[in-house]
Amino acid sequence: MRHDVQLSRLAQALRRLFTRRRPEPVASTRELADFLAAQSAYVSQRTVLEYCRARTGLNWDKLFKEQAFVDSLEICRWEAYAAVLAEIAELVLIRLRSQGVTEVDACLPGLEEAARSALLRHPVPRHRTSWDEACADIERHLGRALLAEPRAVHFVGIGAADAIFDLLPIHPDLRPHDRTMFQNIVRFSLCR
Repeated sequence: MRHDVQLSRLAQALRRLFTRRRPEPVASTRELADFLAAQSAYVSQRTVLEYCRARTGLNWDKLFKEQAFVDSLEICRWEAYAAVLAEIAELVLIRLRSQGVTEVDACLPGLEEAARSALLRHPVPRHRTSWDEACADIERHLGRALLAEPRAVHFVGIGAADAIFDLLPIHPDLRPHDRTMFQNIVRFSLCR
């Protein structure tokens, strides 16, 4: 690559880095619910769809014409959303604790309400009768997170990744050694 092209790219990268605005801090339960919903949707959709696309390669467009695949993918995407939402809510708890918030127990009801709101803003998928079980799972997850010292953030997401991996609409014979890779994809996305 030519030297002047490298300098131009470096200048563009530095410009993007220095002009990037920090997001506004979350100031209400509604804003927290919006944040949880957006991040959960991004991580869950990205990890599921990218893995499926990578694993199926050039057959991706053909698989989307198969109704059985589309139905399984839809179940996986919604379950991934609920699982990732619990993990992101735990990351919020970890962040609060790392910032020195001493009354984290007092913050828990608001966080649970925000997570519930982030989940209930979506219609109940066809494979579920309600979101009640997922809401209860999130509350249990957050309750367990408060019982011990905060986990290191790079350990958050392993349980959700395993649950999602078991639901992926790719035949198990085609993904025998992919579980650890998928866990890392989810964990890196959550750390972002």
